[in-house]
Amino acid sequence: MGLLHHPNVAQSLSAFANMSEFKRAHAHIITSGLHRDSFTTARLLAFSAISQAGNLDYAKVLFEHIEHPTLYMYNSMIGGLSQSHTPLDSVSFYVRMSHAGISPDNFTFPLLIRSCWVSSCLDLGLQLHCHVLKFGLDCDVFVVNNLISMYSGFEELGCARHLFDECSGVVDVVSWTALVAGYSNCGELDSARWLFNRMPVRNAVSWNAMIVGYARSGKIGEAKKLFDEMPERNVATWSGMISGCSQCGLFKEALKLFVDMVGTGIMPNKPALVSAVSCCAQLRALDQGEWLHHYIMENKIEVDVALGTVLIDMYGKCGSIHRALQVFDEMPIKNILSWNSMISGMALNGCGKQALALFGRMWMMGLEPNGVTFIGVLSACSHTGLVVEGHRFFDFMTQVYGIKPQLEHYGCMVDLLGRAGLIKEALSFVEGMPVEPHPGLWGALVGACRIHGEVKLGEELGKRLIDLEPHHGGRYVLLSNIYAAARRWDDVAMVRKLLKDRKVLKAAGNSAMEV
Repeated sequence: MGLLHHPNVAQSLSAFANMSEFKRAHAHIITSGLHRDSFTTARLLAFSAISQAGNLDYAKVLFEHIEHPTLYMYNSMIGGLSQSHTPLDSVSFYVRMSHAGISPDNFTFPLLIRSCWVSSCLDLGLQLHCHVLKFGLDCDVFVVNNLISMYSGFEELGCARHLFDECSGVVDVVSWTALVAGYSNCGELDSARWLFNRMPVRNAVSWNAMIVGYARSGKIGEAKKLFDEMPERNVATWSGMISGCSQCGLFKEALKLFVDMVGTGIMPNKPALVSAVSCCAQLRALDQGEWLHHYIMENKIEVDVALGTVLIDMYGKCGSIHRALQVFDEMPIKNILSWNSMISGMALNGCGKQALALFGRMWMMGLEPNGVTFIGVLSACSHTGLVVEGHRFFDFMTQVYGIKPQLEHYGCMVDLLGRAGLIKEALSFVEGMPVEPHPGLWGALVGACRIHGEVKLGEELGKRLIDLEPHHGGRYVLLSNIYAAARRWDDVAMVRKLLKDRKVLKAAGNSAMEV
């Protein structure tokens, strides 16, 4: 308790590590009479409202016992509430402050503007802008920057640009960056680049805004050019490039960037790790995925829901279902995506019954399935030949949960019936669908006809499929295989001649080896 006897009580308050210690100090301040000092009370309020170790509910109680709160005290409460789960509560304190006759300052408005932005309340933000003008704070760069960020966040770029031009005498690098980021996030990359090229000074945020904007729009070449020109890259820069390459299907390039980033000594953030593991899943690169998992464990990086889910997906797609299950079991918190990834992974690896058992476990825990869940469940039924169960789950999805079937669900059902040799039932199912079947669904049915010797139906559907996609080489191959299975070699030659005459390219076969 010696800290309380320090001549500067305000400084000593910041030394408390938790609320328990703080409350003991507060009690001592009250018994010693120091609570009558407004400066000491203000610091008490600031600690409990704003400090990470503080408690906002405690701050509210403390505030209600202050007879004449000052501007600093109101700002402390507005600041704490703006960072809370209910940021708009900060506006109610601003109203109270106005009714008390206390004028806001350049610290008040940025906090309130942020509350409107994160709460998606543009109308309230516009009213606050009016108050900014009323109190003559429209030339304060701190306030202006927050208004530009708010308008950019709401995609009101006309307002943001008008404010930027109107305050050209006070804008700084933060103002420029907020506007560049706004245009970039809205996909208006030409306008963003025009501003970026004219920035008096650029910071890492402005560089990253352009790089991520280009990458998100699929302009990886432009993003890479800026990435190479950037004088000093940070983790957000690397993460933006890795995510951009991943989203554009450049999985190998994304993994190389990740390795290069680690090689420079930069610790990757969660988005970079998620993107890298996802790339391994798409490439079916198990060794690299395991290396990444080892890197995560070695560096004691928390496996949260997002990272855990993508690890499950990677192991499932790479065929290491036991490792996927290990990650799943070790996750302290799981969401519907985690369960979906585990169910789909089991279905993909032939563990259909285990996938259905996992679905039952999820359902018993009260977690509501979605459309993706049922794609995994129906796929599990298909791979295991559980026709009756597949019908039951399809009905369960539509009648109990009211989920409207998508083409993927219909595809799973056709695949289930086709694999089981119920070709005519599958055809009836397709013809009774309320949506137009896609060519891939017909292709699955033709493939099932070939496997189960339904030559006549396969021939009819194969010809229909070629009519639907006359420039898809795979459709000709399906019909050719039907004829070959029936030893109708003249018809095989006819299909191949048709393929050649129409100058349709047949996709080359390929195999992959992980090095």
